Amino acid sequence: MYTRSTLLEPAARLCTAFANASSIPTLLSHFTRAPLPSIHEHGHPSLAPFLGRTFTGADGTGRYFALLQDHLLIKDIAFDTEDQWIVDTESMAVSVRGSARFEWKATGQAWDETFCYRLGMAEEMDEREGNGNDGNGDKGKLKVQEYLVWSDTGAAYLARTGKLKEVQEERERGGKESSRSRERRRSGCGEVVGGGLGAYGSCR
Repeated sequence: MYTRSTLLEPAARLCTAFANASSIPTLLSHFTRAPLPSIHEHGHPSLAPFLGRTFTGADGTGRYFALLQDHLLIKDIAFDTEDQWIVDTESMAVSVRGSARFEWKATGQAWDETFCYRLGMAEEMDEREGNGNDGNGDKGKLKVQEYLVWSDTGAAYLARTGKLKEVQEERERGGKESSRSRERRRSGCGEVVGGGLGAYGSCR
């Protein structure tokens, strides 16, 4: 059975590559070739083109990252410290929480988001050499085989359709109105101007 520290290593390498805005080939080098890698970002497929379907194999995983690059600008990526990562040594998986600033390129609408990854590990079975290896290939090396993502799909959809800013402004207005309502309730006044005057005479 793999130890916590051993499983953290490939997870940390991939997360570092994300944080450094690495190229797609560099990202793919952290995934297995055999067994086939897979990526699934949870959400309804109608919300965004990279949601709700499984991307399999080198071509599929490369397509997923290409879709992200086509549609999103991602910056300020940060992850919780490794002591907060959840490691399941029996299923060989690491769960990680991160945050970043996202922008939908076509509309320019942006949002801050917290997301979660579950990274399933496997030993590389392909004997071909990996990037930067000494000729022994990557066989037996622990890499990411399954990449599951949970993100703010609602914000992505609203940004894609150009409605996120409107919703954000409505929320800000609603928050201010709620504040005033709370003050009125604490003062004993009704929600409607003049409400309760019959009982209390006036509201100052």
